Amino acid sequence: MKFFILSSLSLILTNMAMSQINKGEFLVGGNISFESLKNDGVNVVSYKTTTFFASPNIGYFIIPKFVGGLRLNFSVYKSNTPVTWTNISPSPFLRYYLLAQKQKINVLVDASYINVKSKSRIQNSPAPIEKTNGYNISVGPSIFLNEHVALEFLLSYKQTKVENIGDNKTTTLNSGLGLQIHLGKIRAKAKV
Repeated sequence: MKFFILSSLSLILTNMAMSQINKGEFLVGGNISFESLKNDGVNVVSYKTTTFFASPNIGYFIIPKFVGGLRLNFSVYKSNTPVTWTNISPSPFLRYYLLAQKQKINVLVDASYINVKSKSRIQNSPAPIEKTNGYNISVGPSIFLNEHVALEFLLSYKQTKVENIGDNKTTTLNSGLGLQIHLGKIRAKAKV
């Protein structure tokens, strides 16, 4: 009897946890990540740093399994030099879910354009604002806890280049944890 009850409950919960990745739905959430960075370039100080940052996002399913949206990357960190940085980066993104729509676990690929304006301080003196462009590609599983909430584990590759500072390219590998809420279509109110 216990086996029957546990099996039935498991089947019900599994069916309830199917993903919602249909056209016309919204995606709201974000991720936090840990990043290890190594910076090398001509006419710049080489350094290593580790960073934590947050990226809230909002997206819209243009077609089934395909989302377009905007995320806001925000980070504040210090390196092993006397420099502190504050970065704010709006990033348009495209995301595609690889497996069938009604899956408890899906795999996603996420690509975004990066356009960063960085304010830095060297000890107590402000430095000029730097502009950076690049891209980020992330892959990983999306685990649906129920039909609306998904937990994501992402591995990312990011490449950026700072304008007007020679060939200063930065390549970053990071891992992140995300939480996304999948909202159904907004229905128009019925006319009275």
